[in-house]
Amino acid sequence: MIKIKHLVLALGFSLLLSGCNSEKTVKEENEIRAESEILALETLLKEKKYEDLLVKLETLDLPESETDKVDEFSIKFVDQLISENNYTFISSKYYRIRSAVSRENWIKMEKFSKQGKELVLDEMEQAVRNKDFQKVQEVYDNEKGLHDNDEFLAMYNYALYLQTDQNSYKASGALALAVDPEYYGRMKDEIIAGVTNTSYKSPLSFGPITKTDWNYIESEYQRNLNTMIIRKEEARVRDEKIEAARGMNPTLGMTYDEVKASLWGEPIDINRTVTVYGSYEQWVYGNGQYLYFEDGILTSFQD
Repeated sequence: MIKIKHLVLALGFSLLLSGCNSEKTVKEENEIRAESEILALETLLKEKKYEDLLVKLETLDLPESETDKVDEFSIKFVDQLISENNYTFISSKYYRIRSAVSRENWIKMEKFSKQGKELVLDEMEQAVRNKDFQKVQEVYDNEKGLHDNDEFLAMYNYALYLQTDQNSYKASGALALAVDPEYYGRMKDEIIAGVTNTSYKSPLSFGPITKTDWNYIESEYQRNLNTMIIRKEEARVRDEKIEAARGMNPTLGMTYDEVKASLWGEPIDINRTVTVYGSYEQWVYGNGQYLYFEDGILTSFQD
C-alpha cells in the first residue's frame, strides 16, 4: 500500500514538473518572439520607415504579458517624431497613430500636434496675407492632415478668390460656396468682405451676395451634398445586391438587374402591361418558366 502511495506521489510530482516546464517553454517562446518583433520595429524606426512601422504596430499580435515592451517602444517612436518636428506625418496618420500607441504617449503627441497645427495655420495665414500664392499651394499640398480643418480651408479658398477677378458674382459665389456663413476663424473679416463684395453692383448683373444669400447658398449646397451621399449609398447597396444575385436562382423581391445577374439571366421575351395602377411585366424563359414583375419588383414566378 505504501509503495502504491509513493508511486502516485512520484507520478503527481512528475506531472507537476512537466506542467511547469511546459509553461516555462511557452513563456520563453513568447519572450523570444516579442524580442524579435521589437527588434524589427527598432530597425524600421532607425531607418525612419514610419509608414511600415505603423503598419507593423497595427498588426502586432503579442501575448498580454509582452505588451509592456511594445509600450516602451512606442515611447521611442513618439519621441522621435516629436524631436523631428514631424507634424506632417502625425497629422496625416492622426487616428492610426492614436490607436497604435498607449494613452500616455498619445496625450504627449496630441499636445505636440495642436502646437504644430497652429504653426501651420500661422504659415498659411502669413502666405495669404503676403499674397504668396505659390507658398499657399505648397502648404496646402504638404499638409493633407488639415484638409478637413475649417480655418485651413477657408484661408486656402480665400487665396483662390484673390487670384481671380474678385469683382464678380462668380468669384464671390465660389468663396461663399467654400466657406460656411457661420465661419468665425482666421481672416474672418476679409473673407466676409470677399463674399459680400459690392464693387460689381449693377442693374445688369447678379448680386452682390448678402448674408441671407450666403446662408441660402450654403443650405442648397448641403442639400445637394446630402442627396449625392444618399444616391451613392443607394448605388452601393444596389451593386451589392446585384453581385449577391450571381450564381443564384431568382427570388421574390429582386429587381430587373438582380434577376439578369442571376442564373436565369436575360429573358427570351418580355410582355409588358401599363395601367393607371402601375406597370406589369411577364418575362418568358421557355420550358414553362415565367417571372412576373410589378413596378420593377419580382412578385411571382412559374417554373
